[in-house]
Amino acid sequence: NHNYKEFEINALGTTWTLLLDKPYDDGGGENSKRVDPINGYDMSPFIRSATKVYPNDAINRPDVRNTHWTAEVALPISKLMERNELAKRPSDGHQWRINFSRVQWGVKVNNEKGEYEKNPCCQSCAVPGTAAEDNWTWSPQGKVAMHLPERWGILQFSSSTSPSNDEVVLEYKEWDVRCCAMALYYAQKGYYNKEGKYTELMERLKPFFKQPFLLHSAADVRITITEEEGFTATVTIGSLTATINQERYLVVREDVLSSYSTE
Repeated sequence: NHNYKEFEINALGTTWTLLLDKPYDDGGGENSKRVDPINGYDMSPFIRSATKVYPNDAINRPDVRNTHWTAEVALPISKLMERNELAKRPSDGHQWRINFSRVQWGVKVNNEKGEYEKNPCCQSCAVPGTAAEDNWTWSPQGKVAMHLPERWGILQFSSSTSPSNDEVVLEYKEWDVRCCAMALYYAQKGYYNKEGKYTELMERLKPFFKQPFLLHSAADVRITITEEEGFTATVTIGSLTATINQERYLVVREDVLSSYSTE
């Protein structure tokens, strides 16, 4: 949930990359060339991207009916793994968390200039016509907020040069323990918002557990209040243990010995 990367591109081929040390809701800040032109995070010179508009030269021209546009991007693996010591280089069957989003603003024609201008008019909002943008995501977020990495989808890498529908989709074995860790995180935030502090007692947290993250019946939970008045919680299910704190920093480790059967 920390040190994740964001890449944006528009139909003109303009790109923007940034690194988030942690989600904005947890006090995270943008690390990019926009913030720091010299030392800010960037994927250059390794990133490759291109866009194509159909028909040609149809951008911002009301007199030309454009049908669609496409983008192709090659993201450098080394830059995606940067500042994450636990990141594993992709191999066959390896899984990463990721999401894709499209943001579209409504436009109207400025007849005097003969071009489009921004006119927020959301068509996918609960109230169509709301002065906001339309949002689509590859994997449902549950709310209009991309900076919730715990809700991203799962990307599985393949060594096949021609993947097909017969490709075996593996179980994401960390799912249960990660969900339990996030359940504790959100319950602690709910308790903090009411009481002004975190708690070690599960009984006090029970009223604050809610969908989509709930505790697993097999979870072994331990909570510690830190000297900085934060918290650290560990959740163990089988051979996997997830650790999370008040800043949403989540790490999953596997006890290899306990993963072997004793039968």
